[in-house]
Amino acid sequence: MKTKILSIVLIFLFSKAEGQNLGNSDCDSLLLVSSWFNNNVKIFDGCDGGYIRDLAEDNVLRGPQAMFQDANGDVVVVSESNHKLVKFDRETLSQATEVVSPGLMNNPITVAKLTEDRFYMGSYSDNNIIEIDTNSWQSLGTVLPANNNKVRGIDVGMALGPDGSLYVPGYDSDSILKVNPQTGATSQFVPSGKFGMDRPRSILFVNNQMLVTVYGKGKIFAFDLSGGLISDDVVSLPGATALMKDGEGHFLASSDSMNTIRRYNANDFSFETIVSNGSGGLRGATFVYRLEKHVEQLEIENNRQAWVIGVGQVDGDTITVPEMYVSEGGQFGDLFDSDDITNKVWGAVTFRFIDCHTAEMTYQSHAVYQGSSFGNGGYQVQRLAHNGAGLDCQDQGMVNTTDHEWKSGTYLGLENAGEGFMVDVVNGDEAIVTWYTYLPWVGD
Repeated sequence: MKTKILSIVLIFLFSKAEGQNLGNSDCDSLLLVSSWFNNNVKIFDGCDGGYIRDLAEDNVLRGPQAMFQDANGDVVVVSESNHKLVKFDRETLSQATEVVSPGLMNNPITVAKLTEDRFYMGSYSDNNIIEIDTNSWQSLGTVLPANNNKVRGIDVGMALGPDGSLYVPGYDSDSILKVNPQTGATSQFVPSGKFGMDRPRSILFVNNQMLVTVYGKGKIFAFDLSGGLISDDVVSLPGATALMKDGEGHFLASSDSMNTIRRYNANDFSFETIVSNGSGGLRGATFVYRLEKHVEQLEIENNRQAWVIGVGQVDGDTITVPEMYVSEGGQFGDLFDSDDITNKVWGAVTFRFIDCHTAEMTYQSHAVYQGSSFGNGGYQVQRLAHNGAGLDCQDQGMVNTTDHEWKSGTYLGLENAGEGFMVDVVNGDEAIVTWYTYLPWVGD
């Protein structure tokens, strides 16, 4: 019966891909969290934070760090310890493809996207940064050479600033390096140890300031855009690691010692815990990424629906609608303009009730569509879902029920699943009748 209801009242314009039916169906996102010590990425519901499953099969990832989506929407994981980038198909969130193999970069750890198909990638061990094209997955050139003595231990949260510069956290140098990716010119945005900087890991630009997770202090620091310290205690978060913008006015932060994910208000820094401590076996939460569930659009072809509607009189066991109307013109959504609609008389419809839930429907139409007539006909219809008035009629008997409200409802032709009627009795003895049907066949 549910199938019939959906056939009548819904047109499905999209469906969710298999892998993204995960989690709460009412939630439009998933949280992917790099679990460094588990050599995997944990998938959590994006709303209630419930653990769902691991992303990869065993022995695919080693030391997962940063994540991003390529131009196709596939999820790419930086696998630091085996020197790879591994892509996961967005449709299944399970099919893995090695897109960057060992040899291009030692211990890749961080990514900053430049465009949909170009990004910068940094190495923890060699401290170099290169630009990569996702069409070829090859290097387009060096931005910062290896072993440069300007930064040590590039960490997971390198970021592009509003000025187009790369801001690079140096975990081992206790500094933040500013790099011009076009020229390669560098400067110390936060010199080593200044303001108590101790093992910075991630950078995020929000509200015209820079937030930095300072691992050695278990804090998030805030800087102005010229490098001045605003606060060395914006947030207290032991094991503070990743930062990720999360919609307007919010950001996500991970702790790799508490193994938790928090969502912060970027204005007052209040927070809620999304992923609780160690949920799903999470260990070493080095990065978090919110993945919007992918909606696969389906092309609508051969749409032949027709709605006809009219107001008729209720008299005894009969509803007679002498003029049913069909509309022409009109557009969907923002293009809709009621002035474009023309209503034309389609014909007449009559319901004669056999009992409280069943009626004989007949129609007569003089309307023609591309030379084909709707014609005359009819069939038996049955109430699709019982209502209170209909059940009262059933208890009392149709001939004993004087209130016509029981005739209201949704009706389906048992041999015509896929089309149906809505009847709404108003003002005691009038009825609005809507017929959800189809256009007549137009022969070749």
